[in-house]
This record gives sequence, C-alpha cells and structure tokens, in this order.
Amino acid sequence: MPFIDVSLSPLERATAASLTAAGVLSVSAAGEAVGTRVDRFVSLARAADAALAQIEALEVEKARLEGRLVDAYAALTSIQEQQHAGAALVGHNGVVPVSVSQIVTQEIALATGVGVGEVSRRLALATAPRRHRVMRAALRRGDVSLARALQVVSETSALPDEVMPALEEALLAPGRDGHAPSQRTFTTRLRRCVRSADARGQEELRLSAAGSRTVYGRLTEDGLGVLTVVAPAERVVAILDRADEVARAVRASGDERTLEQLRCDVVCDLLLHGWLTDGLRAGDATASGGPGSWGRPPKARVWIVVPFEVAAGLSDAACEIPGHGWVTAAHAREIMTAPDSVWQRLAVDVDTGRALELSSDRYVPSRAMVDHVRAVDGVCRGPGCEVPAHRCDLDHEVPWPRGRTEVGNLHAKHRFCHNTKTARLWRSEPTPDDALTWTTLAGRRYVTYPKDWRAALRGPGPGHDNNTGTDRAVVTATVRGAPAAADDPPPF
Repeated sequence: MPFIDVSLSPLERATAASLTAAGVLSVSAAGEAVGTRVDRFVSLARAADAALAQIEALEVEKARLEGRLVDAYAALTSIQEQQHAGAALVGHNGVVPVSVSQIVTQEIALATGVGVGEVSRRLALATAPRRHRVMRAALRRGDVSLARALQVVSETSALPDEVMPALEEALLAPGRDGHAPSQRTFTTRLRRCVRSADARGQEELRLSAAGSRTVYGRLTEDGLGVLTVVAPAERVVAILDRADEVARAVRASGDERTLEQLRCDVVCDLLLHGWLTDGLRAGDATASGGPGSWGRPPKARVWIVVPFEVAAGLSDAACEIPGHGWVTAAHAREIMTAPDSVWQRLAVDVDTGRALELSSDRYVPSRAMVDHVRAVDGVCRGPGCEVPAHRCDLDHEVPWPRGRTEVGNLHAKHRFCHNTKTARLWRSEPTPDDALTWTTLAGRRYVTYPKDWRAALRGPGPGHDNNTGTDRAVVTATVRGAPAAADDPPPF
C-alpha cells in the first residue's frame, strides 16, 4: 500500500488495509491525497494510543498513591490506639465508650470531607495487614485500584483469614489475553471465589441475613420520596409481582394511570390502609380503581418547619422536615393545612434564625427545656454531624454538678459525639455567641453553630453571624397520629 510507512505497527497496517478493501481508502493516481488520508488515520490512531497509555500510567500511579493513603490510615490508627489507651487509664474504670475505629473514622472524615462510610471501608483494609497482605502489596505496586481492593474487603468479610491469600492471588490474575479483567469479570470472579471458598458459610450468611431486614426512606428534591425495603429475595419478588398483577388489572379496567404509577399506588395503599381503597380489595385483582387518589391519607406524625413568610404566602422558600429533607413552599402549606394538623409557634431571631432561649434551674431538664434546646440546635452540635436533635442526647456542656441544668449549658449531641466528649477524647468549648469549638485527638479544631431556621429565606451563601435582633415567628405544623417511638433515654 502506498504511503504506509513500514514502521507502522501490525494493527495500524491491518486497519489501513481493511479500510482500503472496504473502499474507505483507495489507491488511485491521486496518491498524495490517499497518503494524506492514511497519514491522518495513522496520526489519530497514534494519538489515541498515546492518550490511552497516559491514562493507564496515571491509573497505576493513582493506585500507588492509594496504597500510601491506606498506609497512612494504618499509621493514624496506631497513634490513636495509644491515645485511646491513655484516655482509658485516666478514668472511666478503664472503659472508653467510643472505639478507636470510631474516633479514627470521624477524625479522617472531618479533615478530608470523605464520607464516614468510605473512611470505614478504607480502615477495614488498613487495619488488616496480614489478612489482606496480597491486596495491600498489589495496591502499592499499582496493580489494583483502591475501589477493587475495598470491594474484596467488603465481600470477603465472612471468610476465614487462611483462605484470603490464595483467593486474592486468584482475583489479581490477569485475563487470558494478559490484560487486567474488566470490572464485570472481576466482580463475577470475586463472587465465584467467595462461594467456592466457603460454601457452607455463605449459606449460613444467607440464613442469618434475615436478621438485618429493614425499611427506610428518604425525601427527594421534587417533593417525592424513596422507600427501600430490605427483605428476603423471594418476598421482594412476591411483592413486586403482586403489585404488578393488581396494577395491570386496574389498568385493564380503564384507569388512565401508567403501570408505574399504579404499582406505586397499590403498594402505598396496602401499607397505609391494609387494603386497597375505592373498591379494589387486596385479594381482588379484577375490581376497578378510580383515576384519582386512593382513599384518605392515614394519620401520621410529620414535623415541618414553615417560616412565617412562607405560611403567609409572602415567600416560596423551601421548608424543612427535620431529619428527612426539604419540600417546596406549596407542599409545606399543603401539609400544614391538612386536616388535624396542629400549629406551634417557634420564636427565632430574625437575623440569625436561632431559636430564642428559655431559662431554668433544675437538675433534670423539663420537657419544655428539652424541646427548646432541640429547637435551638436543630441537629447534633458535633462537627460534621447532621443527626436531627430529637434523636440526640442532651449534654451538660459543663458537667453537673459544676454546671447547672439550664438551657445555656445544654446542647444536643448524637450518642457518638456525646461519648467522645464525655470520655475526654474530644473537647467542646462554648463561645459567647453559642458556637461550640471542638478539638479532636489529632488537635484539629472545628466550630459548630445553632441551627439557622431561616436559612432557606436567605438564599445560597455563607453562614450569618449571631447578631442580636428582633424575633420572628416560625410556624411548625404537626400532623397528629400515633406517637413516635421513644428514643433511648439520654444520659444527662
């Protein structure tokens, strides 16, 4: 072929030949034009190869850096183990109510912004150097990514230590073509190896997993929510099949909703009412359902914070359902005007959004004090913690009896944050503006502030100083129903 340099790779020559045979490239009297086209193709192929080689090299270097990162996790754990042991010797009868892994996890998460779950997974690899020695060595060489190493750690947690070296060697073996396996191949290989290594254990794990079944949900930005049910596979399949069967029957009867909408409505009605409304009984897949909403919503307990401006229609700022998320102003007004809703007034500072204080001088906080402190704080006052205040302990900032039981000396703290302070692993110090300055074992400092209940009205931007100002009302609507389950009693 003219104008193809003999130094081209076999792949380049073969590709150019195939293009010529297909008529994409042609040998003609206009040899220069053909040569230009071939040269362009070759140049692009070489450029693509060079870019891909750079990506490969960077992935290897990234893996090596991740290996060093895991080593640093291990080093910090070793240091804070010694600090933890020292704290146990100081007091608490030799017992510290917070584990080393919890302390290290939170320390790293706060310093780096990496999620607590991801930090925990990395620590599992960092603190098992013998169990995962093959994977750790491969990570340092750049032969495997941290993501794959953590996948192995997660999916082999139930296997005994003695099977791990051989299993990890098998996982790291290249494919038949000498290249690293694709992610799908790697995952398939991993699951096969796990089940082969401990078939009996895997069956026991499946049987014991029934104890971890649960239900949880979250709100989405569009005013809807996502409900997750973790249950045995056969039950989940049966639920989906039943919802689909009933939905198709209703659809066939002339209902205008889509199948997806009908499946959702069927599941929601069965959970909320125990049966399907509008004549569609749970066991009747032939009855017709109306095109509108199925039945009245059941009574439930929903606490939503609605600024006065939103309640009065003067603002369309988003409103918060504490602990769950945000809803639109229109949605909030719909909730607060629902039948049986109860309104409560929460007075806040117009400039800072901070709930105004009460005063008291009792050992055990009164119900009003508890409600008020939780209203002031909104969420846990620990650094980086977003646990809603109603699920937190109330901590005496200055321990009783030196510190009085009063609103100014109480803060909402999630059990973990409370324990780190009680065990003197971390320190929290209040400031005149009611901020809390936290100091961790590593000497890092973080500052938390009372919740700004009017933050949505201010729009995006940095936090506001806690200046004095006049109070403004915030309406809280509670749709009454069965009382919420009581939390564990806080250790005041």
